[in-house]
Parts: sequence; structure tokens; C-alpha cells
Amino acid sequence: MVKSIGMIGDSIAHGYYDEQNLGYFTRLAQKILSIHSGEYVFNNMSQSGDNVADATNRAIHEVLSRNFDLILVNIGINDLRRRKDSNLQLDFSEGARRMYWNKLLDMLALAKAKVVVLDLTPVIEERYSEQATLIRYNADVEKYNEIIKEICNNHNIAFFSRYSLWKKRELKDLYKDATHPNAKGHQIMADEIYDYLTTQNFI
Repeated sequence: MVKSIGMIGDSIAHGYYDEQNLGYFTRLAQKILSIHSGEYVFNNMSQSGDNVADATNRAIHEVLSRNFDLILVNIGINDLRRRKDSNLQLDFSEGARRMYWNKLLDMLALAKAKVVVLDLTPVIEERYSEQATLIRYNADVEKYNEIIKEICNNHNIAFFSRYSLWKKRELKDLYKDATHPNAKGHQIMADEIYDYLTTQNFI
């Protein structure tokens, strides 16, 4: 029986700025099918600009209307925009983010699929231009990853943490801008996710 793998997320999950127009989810699909030919189908429901509230609303219409065996979730970087002063309040409060993450994971539980949440990867703060009005800080990313991990643990949902490893890498060679991976970065993401899914027996 053919199994179905879905992805819900933002522009990074959608594959923006991959020069080969693939993105890590398509690269992951190619890698899985190279070993498990004909055994899986894939559906990327990610949308550029989405935050966790958007992903929650999207899950109602796109996830629950399909029969998935595995759902990957990679959302949250758009929740962390600040004005160019790290002391100013985030656009999206912690309380609201927690509420929507709990709602999203409760919603995905209705799909009866296995769920894996991917953490947020670091940003290159210095790449935000002087003209940028909204930027992101790694201190916020780190704190948010801990919040997401905590909520996943409470829901007994797998959380794949990559941030520490990515923070040590030469991100300028793997990113197209401050946030989005280039083709090389997307391939590394696909390889890491594949290794995680296989070692944890998700595929």
C-alpha cells in the first residue's frame, strides 16, 4: 500500500531560493523514492509568509482533508519578526504562539498520522540590510525552539533539533539571504531529515 507524506510550513519548507527550484522537501522525496520506489507519495502544503496561526488554519482545510501517514511541520520563523531593536516587542506574542502551537498539534492528532516537528534553523543577523524594517534575532530563535520542543513533548510528538549543528556551519555558504537556504543548504536539510526519519523508523 502506498504511503503519503505531507509537509506544512513556510517559505523555507516550500523551497524558496533553491536555485534548482526543488527545496528540501522535494529533495527528501527524491531520496526516499530512490530507495523505496513507488512506495510513497508526497504533498507539500507549505506557503510563503505563513506563521503558526496560518499553518493551523491551513491544516484544517489541507491536512484533515487528506489521509497522511506522516506529516512534517516546519513553521515559526515568521512569528519572530522585530523592529531593529531587540528590546522591542515581537509582532506575535509568546502566549499567542503557544496557543496556536497547541491548537495545531491537537489538529494534527485528528489526522491519525505520525507527526515530526522540525526546529527553526539560525538566521544570519548581519545580512539584514540597513533598509530592513523587520529582522529576526537568533536569541529569539533559540528561545522559540525550546518552547516548541516543550509543547511537542507535552503532546508526545517527535521534535527534530538541528539548530546547534547549523549554528556551527558557515551559513553564508548555505543561505541565499539572511534566512533561506540555497540549493546546497536545502540538500543538507533533506539529507539530515532523511537520516532522522530512517533512524527513528518513520520511513
